[in-house]
Amino acid sequence: MINLTSKKATLLFKWWGSRSILCTFIILLFTITSNAQVTPFEKSVLDSLSANDFNFSVGFLFNASEDGTSSLTTGTDIGMMYSTKKSNYEVIQSSYFSRLESFSSSNRFIALIRGDIFSHDTLGQRVIEKRFYPEPFALYMFDASRSLNFRIQLGVNAMWAPKPTKLVRIRVGLGILRERENWQMVKHEQLPSLDTLPPAVLQYIYDSVGINKQGRLERDNWRANLYSNFLFNFTKNINMNAFVSMQMPFEPPYSGLPQNSHFPVVTKLYPRLTLDMQLNIHVWGKLDFVTAFHYMYDKGQIPIYVPNWLYNFSQGLQLSL
Repeated sequence: MINLTSKKATLLFKWWGSRSILCTFIILLFTITSNAQVTPFEKSVLDSLSANDFNFSVGFLFNASEDGTSSLTTGTDIGMMYSTKKSNYEVIQSSYFSRLESFSSSNRFIALIRGDIFSHDTLGQRVIEKRFYPEPFALYMFDASRSLNFRIQLGVNAMWAPKPTKLVRIRVGLGILRERENWQMVKHEQLPSLDTLPPAVLQYIYDSVGINKQGRLERDNWRANLYSNFLFNFTKNINMNAFVSMQMPFEPPYSGLPQNSHFPVVTKLYPRLTLDMQLNIHVWGKLDFVTAFHYMYDKGQIPIYVPNWLYNFSQGLQLSL
């Protein structure tokens, strides 16, 4: 994948265990790992599931550079899916870490476990899919660029899966989740100077706002969860996965925090919106052209120095052996 702002080369390996072995070399100016909510498995994989079927994919990213300062970053993308006679179970994980720095704003990690419970019946080798079924899930994420020390979500969705066509497979989920977040309100480089503040200010920070001595603030909330996953197979050589989600809080994320001119409290309810898309175009032989786009909007970011939205766009060539 290629991004126009960096000049680094990255080696990415992927192995799709039950289908084929993929060795992928991609020249990158910037690398985005997935948000670990859209399934990494193509429509053709989901169309051909059978009982006791195991699918596995793993990607590894290695990036080393020397331009006066040495840097080493690694990333992983892992997907595992196991199908029984009645249900599907999926684990998705994505990470990106700088290894030579004690702290880096680029560090991030996300993992999702979910199960499509009683989503199908098995008749011999034939899988008969159901249109409605429950989907419990658990998500854990850490994102230094968002000043998010962790976010934990536990929830369940009621799923609707229309009958797939030759072109598209659609899944729509509506549910509820419990969310616990830990925000880094004071930047890491400013923590040593925290205790130099006047006692009255420290009392306000610790007691009124609830920030601890590590500069962190924990928040809890319930959210309604609505998402849709589209898997397109346009032709034999062109396919696309798309994920769209909206998570609406039951209470404003700032609820209960004191009003302050330096710490504006948002009292309205704003949804967290996420869009992920990846388009793969088979060019020639084992060469694919890849375009990926990620967008996220969340006005519920607690630290005032964190922007409400972000997007990433990348393109590149992928060689599979």
